[in-house]
Amino acid sequence: MFAAGLQNTTSDLLAILGIAIALSAYLSGIRLYAIQKIADIPDNDPQKEDKKRKIQVKLAWLTLADAPMVFSAFLLGLTVLLYPVTGMTPFRWFVPLGMGLFLFAGVAMVVQHAIAWYKTLSELIDQVALNITLVMLIVAGVLWWIFLYVEQH
Repeated sequence: MFAAGLQNTTSDLLAILGIAIALSAYLSGIRLYAIQKIADIPDNDPQKEDKKRKIQVKLAWLTLADAPMVFSAFLLGLTVLLYPVTGMTPFRWFVPLGMGLFLFAGVAMVVQHAIAWYKTLSELIDQVALNITLVMLIVAGVLWWIFLYVEQH
């Protein structure tokens, strides 16, 4: 069923479910840290609202990865646990929707990390060197994708 050679078996779904739960916890930790940063802004800071708004915007972007990851874990968890716990058969669409949400959340996390890396590196190194590094990363990513594609076919 899955392109990476995974089957729709309980053990494969448990592996993905474990990853989804771990990533949800990771994203939750980031969210809690950001919320604490908002709470730590002194009341007498003249830029309090501006600082608060900047953090809230980052939290909104984080939700693009966080919400689908949580829903993915929920659907995959229901798929694995519903029958053993209740005797009810889960809906057939739980797995494809859960895997689709997992993929979307994963891509969102990769994009968000790449943007953060770009911002960090752009402050540290010359723009030309940064562009060369980005081109090299893109080429490496395309080669990796090609090797995965060739391996599967």
